[in-house]
Amino acid sequence: MLDRSRTSHPRKRSGSRLDWVRIPRSVLGVERSFGVYLPDGYGRETRGYPVLYLFRGHEEEWAGRQDGRPGLKSTLDRMIGAGTIQPLVVVLPGFMPPSRRHQGVPLDWCGDAAAEGAGNGRFERHFFEVKSLVEERFAVRVGRRHSALDGFSMGGFSSVYLGVKYPHLFGSVGAYDGSFMWPRQIDPRRAPRGRACRLWFGESTAPIFRDGCGWHLELMERANPMSWLKLRGGRRGRELRSMRFHVRAAGTEAVGNLDRNLALDEALLAAGCFNSFRDDPVLSGEARHDWKWADRHLEGTLVLHDRVFRLGLSS
Repeated sequence: MLDRSRTSHPRKRSGSRLDWVRIPRSVLGVERSFGVYLPDGYGRETRGYPVLYLFRGHEEEWAGRQDGRPGLKSTLDRMIGAGTIQPLVVVLPGFMPPSRRHQGVPLDWCGDAAAEGAGNGRFERHFFEVKSLVEERFAVRVGRRHSALDGFSMGGFSSVYLGVKYPHLFGSVGAYDGSFMWPRQIDPRRAPRGRACRLWFGESTAPIFRDGCGWHLELMERANPMSWLKLRGGRRGRELRSMRFHVRAAGTEAVGNLDRNLALDEALLAAGCFNSFRDDPVLSGEARHDWKWADRHLEGTLVLHDRVFRLGLSS
């Protein structure tokens, strides 16, 4: 059940706020929480708001003030107050175990999640639990035109993974310097002809794909956005091609994930998908894999998500 004491909606509320919503017993079988940004005016108006799901790893990361940043709430307040974007609800799900020793992505673990305090490890199901609760308890509009995804680093992977796997649910997908998978998990840059990707074949991801029998490559490929982009026939293909992707990277491979992002954009292009930044795939030549530049990315993509919220999706 949801802890209603933290999600009630008074008729009058002044100013925006960032609430933390507790789920005493989630689908994981353990307590979890997520953040919700509510704009100024929420509760005084009867309209529904578009919703952005924003990912990193832990639910608190976007709300913090790392690298001297002003913080997510400040950015949203400023852009909404200036009329740059319309008021929206922003949801901060989290997928890390309490130890924070492993990557936080919306994938169901095959390893021993209980040993890490993560219950049954069904983090993909947990995301949809959060999504359902948001749509039931908060004044948000429902439908792909009104639902967007965005993220930084592993959060960029999360947003693109959910977007390409479930194109009927989301219309706008952003990612900054995403930690994307290589096709078949082979890093082509490793001599002599490509070798296993060190990032995804590492201890930080091991419980997701490895159990007592070893690594499960078929599970890894089912988690690979590039695999889902190959499934592009019929209605699913039309939904993918009508989506708006906003994927870009840090300035160089030395300070980010440029190569992975370029490979993902090639897969998007092959699937006939639109990427707002195809002609300019780096945020800046100076951009690095840090929160300062993640915020800069978000300021740009909030405008692009808002355009989809207002104008809808082309076929």
